[in-house]
Amino acid sequence: MSRTVVRSRTRTPVALGPALRLGRRLAFAKAGRAVLILSLIGIPTAGFAAAAVVVQSTLPTVQEQLRYDLGHAAAQMRLSGPDLPGMRQDPVQWQLTDSAPDSPVTTADEDSPWADLLDHVPAGAEAIPVRTTQVVVAGPEVPVAVSADEGATWSPALDGHWHVLSGRAPTAPDQAMVTPATLERLHLTVGDTLTVTDPVRQRFTVTGTMRDAASGPDAEGVFLPSGSLPAELPYSVQRSGSDTTVYLPEVAPTWSEIRALNAHGIVVESRPVVLDPPADRLEGVPTGTTVDAYLGAMALVGVFAAFEVALLAGAAFLVGTRADTRTYAIVTSVGGGRGFVRAVVAGSGLVLGAAGALLGTALGTGLGVLAFHLLDDGNVGTWPGLHVPTLALVTIAAVAVAAGLVAALVAARSATRVDVLAALRGSLRPAAARPRTERRRRVWVPVLVVTGTVMTLACGAGVLLLNDRPVQQDRWAVLAGVGVALGPCLVQLGVALASPWVLAGVARLSARLGLSARIAARDARRNPVRTVPVLASVMSVVFVASVVITWSASEHARFVRGYEYTTAVGVATATVSLTDPDGYGDGYDAAVTDRAARVLSGALDGVRLHVLAVNREDAGQESTTITTPHDFVRRDCPTSDTTGCATFLQSVGSGEPHIAAGTLDDYALLTGHRPSAEVRRALADGEAVSLWPEYVHDGAVRIDSFRDRTIDDTALLEDTRPDASTTIPAVVDVQTPRIKIGVFMTRETAAAHGVPLVDGLLAMHLPQDLTPSQYDELSSAWQSNGGADRERWGGPGFAYERGPVDEQATVQALVLALAAAVTIGATAVAVGLARSDGRRDDEVLDAIGAAPVLRRRVSAWQAAILTTVGAVVGTLLGLLPIRALTLRFDGGPTGTTHLPFVADWPVLALLALGLPVVVTVGTWLVSGRGRRPAVRRAH
Repeated sequence: MSRTVVRSRTRTPVALGPALRLGRRLAFAKAGRAVLILSLIGIPTAGFAAAAVVVQSTLPTVQEQLRYDLGHAAAQMRLSGPDLPGMRQDPVQWQLTDSAPDSPVTTADEDSPWADLLDHVPAGAEAIPVRTTQVVVAGPEVPVAVSADEGATWSPALDGHWHVLSGRAPTAPDQAMVTPATLERLHLTVGDTLTVTDPVRQRFTVTGTMRDAASGPDAEGVFLPSGSLPAELPYSVQRSGSDTTVYLPEVAPTWSEIRALNAHGIVVESRPVVLDPPADRLEGVPTGTTVDAYLGAMALVGVFAAFEVALLAGAAFLVGTRADTRTYAIVTSVGGGRGFVRAVVAGSGLVLGAAGALLGTALGTGLGVLAFHLLDDGNVGTWPGLHVPTLALVTIAAVAVAAGLVAALVAARSATRVDVLAALRGSLRPAAARPRTERRRRVWVPVLVVTGTVMTLACGAGVLLLNDRPVQQDRWAVLAGVGVALGPCLVQLGVALASPWVLAGVARLSARLGLSARIAARDARRNPVRTVPVLASVMSVVFVASVVITWSASEHARFVRGYEYTTAVGVATATVSLTDPDGYGDGYDAAVTDRAARVLSGALDGVRLHVLAVNREDAGQESTTITTPHDFVRRDCPTSDTTGCATFLQSVGSGEPHIAAGTLDDYALLTGHRPSAEVRRALADGEAVSLWPEYVHDGAVRIDSFRDRTIDDTALLEDTRPDASTTIPAVVDVQTPRIKIGVFMTRETAAAHGVPLVDGLLAMHLPQDLTPSQYDELSSAWQSNGGADRERWGGPGFAYERGPVDEQATVQALVLALAAAVTIGATAVAVGLARSDGRRDDEVLDAIGAAPVLRRRVSAWQAAILTTVGAVVGTLLGLLPIRALTLRFDGGPTGTTHLPFVADWPVLALLALGLPVVVTVGTWLVSGRGRRPAVRRAH
């Protein structure tokens, strides 16, 4: 009877200590390879560490926010609503309020009473009221409008919100302080006289300089003693009290006292309440901060950067492992098991990853601190303080270490597959083909490519279908969006696995491109361990760039498709629409418009200001007549466009004028070209010109008038029968593109047909938009010379028509620069590894008499092959997710404007073809020219 002996396999414990020591020695045995891997890990780590320091330094802590809000004071009080019960505030985000259902405050109107802040200051508490407004001061040439803070802002209790820079605080009612920028602009020095010309005329002696801590060094402003200005100021929001704050230097109301003040419409920021907030927070108030968005963005970019590092460092480890094959064969021959060899290689990755992480984190932290000190201009609103985020830096360093370890794992697996005898005798035979690996590749490549494509298109359609619902309260749309992002990644993985096939095809095609091209292509095909990671790296970064560029182009196309021109490009317009004392619209007044034109013309050097008459379409408290052009087309517009369903056509009665009257020159200014002969004849003969065909029927326009309209009327104009109508013969002059002028006529024509048009539109042609200083000069001119009319019109607000300018050019440039940087770096790694790994090939070429220029050509061709294949494939794959998100099966719900699919082909061509050309030329220029000394080996 035979007996079967079953032997169980037992794992030999790996001696981690000796393995790590040997791995550490091998990690730095080749200085060039160690520096390369340290750079691949350390440079991205330094970038993320510096970004973490800079970003964290822009986010104030609670103490820093209180330092600015309160200075050294204990609390501040402001009015937020009428003196009626029902309002309550959030204890931390104290300016956010809510109203209890059916409480008295929910029925408040313009006649509801408002509390006096000083009447509700706690008994016996010191109070410092500060009011913010705008004043006009005498300048060296023209009056200047500046911001003014009225109150004891220089008090030590408020140091932190305001800060005294030089001089001394005012001690008399006729003394004031200003910002350094104001001194410079007004050509004053400390001790000179500052003259305020509006809202009162008063002279102050400048005793020193100070500024708001949340303003930059160029901020302008004056600081006046309490009582310097009238109690009632034009354009100050006295009823809401939002321009007045009462600071309490010593007394901090408790939460129960704050709730009592809320019943009077007063909100309070109390230092102890903010530092130790009660659980009674408002529902729906966001408790997170903007740091969450920064962390999310950095995590997303960090994962991508770790992926790139793992690819390129992995290729370096694989090449290093192949160069150290003899070393690993010796380790194996003396009894080192597979686990021990893996631990040695992984230990090298761990050591280099840790070294790169430490160096990168230290360097990045230093750069971040340096950047903070260079960028900090004293504005605590932008740079509240230097913050070194320890947890974020530790996380970044840990990810860097993990990236180094992961990069070494593939090489560790490869190191255990060496032929020990061949390696010991120095054999350089190529690695044997692995049929099993090829069979797996044939299965997984089509599976990944097809699955990723179908997932992207299906989830893209799913996102659109889910977004078409009127209610968005579940996470299905988020899951579908993840599918849109994950699908292209699967396709990229499939293409990366198929890279040996792609490189084999390129090698066959390169047979006709010369000797150097054939050598480069065959070298790339025979050494996938260092070429495939580089190709995948280039492909992935170009994919991201292609997605961003295509998304930007599609968004801009949607913006252009819905953009409505106000006038011709290069024209600035402003309406002189008046308001009554209660803030309601009060139409137009020819006298006010004439005064505004004269005042503003004096501040515009050499620019002709045109004055046009317009119709009134907004109602106020008093009964008025509304005049509109009649639209003869009845339309059903599920979405808006710039022609028959333009927003301008559908906004009749909303306040924007649709009728203008002026001269032939005014018409030429608005349209941007010389009027046609038919338009000139029509205006001369007393006819109207319709720039929109929807306003013309049987050769005439109809002007409807609606009398006795007030703001309380709820009936729409299109549903109301007009009280009077006037028909005027008209010609059609449709502009391309259309502008927001419906009907144009002369003032004589309007008067002849009884159309009530009033001067109320200012227009001028400018080569470019007004600069901030020009806006300031216009505002100062009106504040200085507008007189009583300033209370009816707030001042000029010119809108300059630039057209649908693409604002994404900077984003595209940054994306291209990032793609170029990563591609150049990846190509440099590829060429360097090829030269290191192919040293024996170079020696053979030199031995048979090949010129050094051949190696330069081989390097250039290899760079061209890898970058071109990666860039072209990445660019094409980048179109896939945007194409998926722009699939449409119907028009969608009413009012939605869907994203079109628009590819910016010139920029994409620059990305796919121009970038490889730049990299190839750069490789040609920096490749070595000398010969290599031959090294004899035993075989």
